[in-house]
Amino acid sequence: MARISRPSTGFVKNNNSLRRRDGSPPPGSGMKRAHQILLIEDETIAGQMLSQALQGLGISCRWVMTFEEAQKAWKEVPYDAVITDIMLDQGRPDGLEILRKIEQAGMPMPVVVISAFADQTRVKEALNHGAAYLLEKPFTTVELRRVLDRIWQEPKGLIGARERALNQATLTNKECEVARLLLKGLSTQEMARLTGNSEKTLKQHISTIYEKCGVSSRTEFFHFIFPT
Repeated sequence: MARISRPSTGFVKNNNSLRRRDGSPPPGSGMKRAHQILLIEDETIAGQMLSQALQGLGISCRWVMTFEEAQKAWKEVPYDAVITDIMLDQGRPDGLEILRKIEQAGMPMPVVVISAFADQTRVKEALNHGAAYLLEKPFTTVELRRVLDRIWQEPKGLIGARERALNQATLTNKECEVARLLLKGLSTQEMARLTGNSEKTLKQHISTIYEKCGVSSRTEFFHFIFPT
């Protein structure tokens, strides 16, 4: 597969100035270090477009195509964020495995997961393994920049965004409990078992939550909580 070629020198041009490959400015330049992103995308065209978009935003980006390359990369450089598609390497959910590895290692790197919200099972796993943000395909460069700014300005990521949105919707404590389970992708049956309520009662709570949030489906509820 084709890859973006790297410059042969120790510096790359970025916004008409010289920076090192790791995004740091030359010694004594007085410049601030650029944010550094590890992009994990196995599709060549998508990887090139995303990498170029990030560079265009003044963000230093290292693009890798496999789970193995990603593991090696994050051990070499302390990245400010990781962007990964859930599906890598011929349809395997390696993006989730990357999330698990980062979580297990306790590395303070927010992970932005690219996915389709319709893929509820994998979205549920991404939430449970500490994704900082979920970005639905297709998305624009402006939306990507907004998400990155948000996770850098708000370190609590998804949890902070979720709690603010639930608070703004004026949900009761019980409705907040159900809403959090909804966002984890649990079925009504699973939620009923965890909360000790009947499925009928859970459905009533869900209807009230949707009404207060001005949505009519779980997908719309995801967008209400995690807007791009």
